[in-house]
Amino acid sequence: MTTQAIQKSEPGILIADAGSTKTEWAFLHKDKKGNRSFTTEGLNALMMNEEQLRDAFREVSVRLDDCTITGIYFYGAGCATPEICRKVAHALHEIFPEVKVETHSDMTGAARALLGHKPGVAAILGTGSNSALYDGEKIIGNIPPLGYILGDEGSGTALGKRLLKEVFKSAAIAELKEEFLKECNLSLPEILENTYRRPGANKFIASLVPFIRKHTDRPLIYNMVKEEFREFFRRNVALYPDSHRLPVSFTGSVAYHFSELLREAANEEGFMIADITDAPMQGLIAYHLS
Repeated sequence: MTTQAIQKSEPGILIADAGSTKTEWAFLHKDKKGNRSFTTEGLNALMMNEEQLRDAFREVSVRLDDCTITGIYFYGAGCATPEICRKVAHALHEIFPEVKVETHSDMTGAARALLGHKPGVAAILGTGSNSALYDGEKIIGNIPPLGYILGDEGSGTALGKRLLKEVFKSAAIAELKEEFLKECNLSLPEILENTYRRPGANKFIASLVPFIRKHTDRPLIYNMVKEEFREFFRRNVALYPDSHRLPVSFTGSVAYHFSELLREAANEEGFMIADITDAPMQGLIAYHLS
């Protein structure tokens, strides 16, 4: 018995936007016929070895077995150094031989998605935070975010940390304590356990953001969020040359869901926000098809 050959699609490119929580993929044709998109588990190249990356990419190759891929553009969390980018590229070449591969940081992906070929400041506000000065083609400046312990101002983790300190150490918000513990189904011992003894503390702390969003009608919560965003501008955006004259654009769930507060904070710090999106994929598609 012979196996019928798989009918291959017209040639196209594959784009990946890889975060720690999920990875979005888009296979694109210039004429937009046969385009497809899907989501797989998160990929953080900093935390994964090459074998783990190959396993993840092998799953993608199975899903795209009928596609003719001519180029792969991978934008990933953890792709912070040329060495890590080379590791990802090598793993992709192992699964997709003879295909052109480019690997970039998620920050480069955000800049291309938000600004295209125009200069400006691009920023990510999600579980963590990051920013970059972009000249229209490449990143020319990056204030190190320093992670959730030392930095990540304006992020979901930073907001969660502020909430916990206010709930347990501020008389002004004491009435929210019981409501917070009940609504989030948490106790103080569980909070300390998840923060100090279990992996993924940053994700746990950022998981408190929906509670914050629900209670932004309370002045103290409202001001807490806005102050955290102002801190992001002061500690990051303000350090780029001429940043007050450049458009600043944001992507990420925190930026998107708190867009009104983010715009207020920007205005108070003297910055102009051009665009806010919840995720960069649509912008990346437009960038690569332009």
